[in-house]
Amino acid sequence: MTRVKICGNTNYEQARLAVELGADYLGFIFVPSSKRVITIERAEEILAKLSDFPNIVGVFCNQPKKEVEQIATRLGLKFLQFHGEETALYCDAFMQKGFEVIKTFHVKDAMSLKRIDEYNVSAFLFDTYTHSEKGGSGIAFDWRLIEDKPYVHDKLFLAGGLNPENVAKAIEKIQPFAVDVASGVESAPGIKDPKRLQAFFKMAQGVKRDYERKT
Repeated sequence: MTRVKICGNTNYEQARLAVELGADYLGFIFVPSSKRVITIERAEEILAKLSDFPNIVGVFCNQPKKEVEQIATRLGLKFLQFHGEETALYCDAFMQKGFEVIKTFHVKDAMSLKRIDEYNVSAFLFDTYTHSEKGGSGIAFDWRLIEDKPYVHDKLFLAGGLNPENVAKAIEKIQPFAVDVASGVESAPGIKDPKRLQAFFKMAQGVKRDYERKT
């Protein structure tokens, strides 16, 4: 059954709504250049109110190991998502410390995944490659590039342009471990639209129910 990750959270009420609707993971971005960046203090306030929710993902991009570890320790993060050009050795250092690591690959063409076998991580996240942004572009990549890949079903967080209009098709076509959305459920960067959140879960969960009936 495909899980759902809501990323780029900046507001407690919206994060709580995502949990109530059925989110399996919540992502908080600590990348200074991101349009959805959240301060450590603000994240701390939100997470204190979500203490019963276990799957909080800290998102980082090309940041020093010490900085990442300090944030993760302060907030009690279990999941770390690396969204830049972090090496396999960089990721392994956090795996060795007991973190669950999600490594992002920005998909442009078939060559975008040529180094994936180098990484021994908990999961992969495939997002759309763009020249100007590391994520949250709202643009989908060509899903045909990852069809019938053995690692897709059990280790993939599928991102890149997902929204209420296409998430059901994405789940049916790719059958990823999880779908990951930010801009597709927003009214502005970091501001989740309750109606779009509800619509996204309705479509994603509709596919889940159909899959469960078939199996």
